[in-house]
Amino acid sequence: MLSFTTLKLPGFREDGSLWAKVELLNVERIKVKKRVIIHIGPHKTGTTSVQKFLLGNKDSLFQEGFLFLHDEDTHEAAILLAKEKFEDAERKLEKISETIKNSTCNTIILSQEDFCGDIPGRSKRREVYSKLTKNLRIIMRALRHHDVRFIFFERNEEDWLKSCYHQSLKYRTDFHDFRDFHARFSTNFSWAQKLEKPRSVFGERLVVEDYYKDVGNGISKVIKLAGASNIHLPTPPQRVNSAPSIEASQLLERVNKLSSFKATAWFSKKLILANWKPRPLYETSSPPAAKSNELAAVAFPALSMRSASRFAPQDVIDLLPAQDVDLSQYLFDVLPTEVELPSESRANMADQSRILDYHLRGKSRLAKINALAISYLRRDTQYTQKASVIFHRIWREHGIQIINELSTRWLISTLQTFLDHGSNEAQRQIGASGYFYANMIKIYEGERAIEGAEQNATYSEASPQTPNEFRGLDRYSVGGTDLLLNTNALLLDLARSDDVAGLVMMEFLLRVKSSGNVFTRMDNTRKEKSISVNGFEDTWSFFEEI
Repeated sequence: MLSFTTLKLPGFREDGSLWAKVELLNVERIKVKKRVIIHIGPHKTGTTSVQKFLLGNKDSLFQEGFLFLHDEDTHEAAILLAKEKFEDAERKLEKISETIKNSTCNTIILSQEDFCGDIPGRSKRREVYSKLTKNLRIIMRALRHHDVRFIFFERNEEDWLKSCYHQSLKYRTDFHDFRDFHARFSTNFSWAQKLEKPRSVFGERLVVEDYYKDVGNGISKVIKLAGASNIHLPTPPQRVNSAPSIEASQLLERVNKLSSFKATAWFSKKLILANWKPRPLYETSSPPAAKSNELAAVAFPALSMRSASRFAPQDVIDLLPAQDVDLSQYLFDVLPTEVELPSESRANMADQSRILDYHLRGKSRLAKINALAISYLRRDTQYTQKASVIFHRIWREHGIQIINELSTRWLISTLQTFLDHGSNEAQRQIGASGYFYANMIKIYEGERAIEGAEQNATYSEASPQTPNEFRGLDRYSVGGTDLLLNTNALLLDLARSDDVAGLVMMEFLLRVKSSGNVFTRMDNTRKEKSISVNGFEDTWSFFEEI
């Protein structure tokens, strides 16, 4: 019990007024040692379920004198420990200690699995929780004014590593086979060995419990240690963050194995985990009517000849599978890697097929069939309709599986094919805009390379340095235009009009966002030089301040 005894305090009356007593209560509260229960996980032992349960019952706990402290500061402190930024972590924990000290509650609960360290597979570290003892010492030192207890759930090592592997599959691209993951992290790893030193250092302050899949079991042990077992908590436990299904795991492994652009692999994975399917075609229409060459011949007599001959008639053999073939059988059928580039040209379709085998070596046969269908559709042959059916089936049925597998070159070729052979006007619009957007970037970046400018280098000047030789084509200054933002926003708006072609366009936009190019250079220069132009403050290339 806190005493309301009246003391002589500077600036307060000695009449025992309520104001003096309240202030004295605050002074005495600072001296009270709070009980702090820290659930440290580890990862993949139901920590997210524990946190969701405690958050859902936070108000009920608070009314009974228990504070679940789960905010930006606690999260940041845990991340800093996982990244082994110990001094920064300790400063953040000392701030948390002040929050605990000033709380009206006498029991505080924290839950952060990153207090243990990095989950295996998230960084390049090979040893499991190599700094566990040090992390706990730092926490104890920062919270030294309080009575601290840690709770840790021990799970079967093999099952735990499998669960960590599945987590890695969701968010990382380093592993596509559990055997490789296991070989990396299982060496000299056991919980008995890992917990030996923490147990000797912290004794009864470290409570180690067996892990059970029943989420309520772990929650009840945390609540019991905190002394809140008899409190009615209205929000029931829920299992969250479950491992992906076997089928989804195989597809995630496939993404990691075949990815051509790892920075955007998360996009394909997110759609796979959500079991995303494209919307039905909102419109089916015939290709555009025959094109007139009269105006083109007047304006561009030479170029019009090239334009009119884009699809040259050709008599070819049929190397495509049947129109109604089960395409899923090709998802995991990987092309050989030990192949040589044929010396023949692309004119003959059989030779083109062998050339594709070389350029797509190590990729799936589905990627090869996509490329082969595009090769037929670039020609005027008797198999145009069949190639078109197969091409559209690939992207409607398996687009989310191959968007990250394809190289950027083949993404652009796919966009061009939607331009020429889209099932509806939306697909043709997306194909046209994406194709020209991509090629203009390619042309500009190619010119920059010819000039000897580094792709990631920012601009030394923020405004145009040379005269304009293209009258009417306005110049702009860094940070003083919405041209780049509006271009990307319009492309995304077009991509939203059809899920099948739009998926390809969005993947390409994501690759632009994560690569060195005119858009990232403009944003990086703006940030580097702290440029902010009135009226254009939020016009970053992707509407996100970097």
